Amino acid sequence: MAISGMTGAVYVSDVNTALVSFSDEATTGDGERKRYQVVDDDYRYWSPDEPVTVKKNDITITTGFTLERAGGFVVFEEALDAEDEVTVSGEALTLIQAGGFFNWSVDGDGEDADATTFVSGGWKEFLRTLNGWSGSAEAYWGDTQFFDSLGQIVVVKLFIDSGAAQDCIEGFAIINGDGIEAPVDGLVQETVDFTGTGPLYLRM
Repeated sequence: MAISGMTGAVYVSDVNTALVSFSDEATTGDGERKRYQVVDDDYRYWSPDEPVTVKKNDITITTGFTLERAGGFVVFEEALDAEDEVTVSGEALTLIQAGGFFNWSVDGDGEDADATTFVSGGWKEFLRTLNGWSGSAEAYWGDTQFFDSLGQIVVVKLFIDSGAAQDCIEGFAIINGDGIEAPVDGLVQETVDFTGTGPLYLRM
């Protein structure tokens, strides 16, 4: 199933540049005290290649959680106590608006391997082996930003609406296509294709 958006904006960042160090940044937890996000939105997008240090009550921890580097979340397996404080240190990316996109779409997909055996009762069985996603976005051509980013891993942040809620989907992706079309009687348009390199997160 495809997810499409006609409003909002697209933000990208080349993960090989513009890294900003941050240390012991405070986080805030959700109602279940399992998901903690960095408070300062300047430090919410973490390089996929640099280590992130997580501390609970000033003590470094290495297990019991996963990181959502696109968005700046620490997700714990078990709920923390109300008085627990979580801080993070690492290298953050700087997002910049890619500007002016009037249409985008994203498709999630998966690959299943045949796992049928003699005890499958005559029915085929499959196991999910790979998950993935890809998408494209359209804009009126203005600069060479996406052309210069071909083959690079970037953060793609796609807004579902332009309201105060800032609902969006986001993740790391590789820019693998950039087409420019110049109609005789219209504006020059650009279509950018990208393929996800990790999870795609829905932020509602």
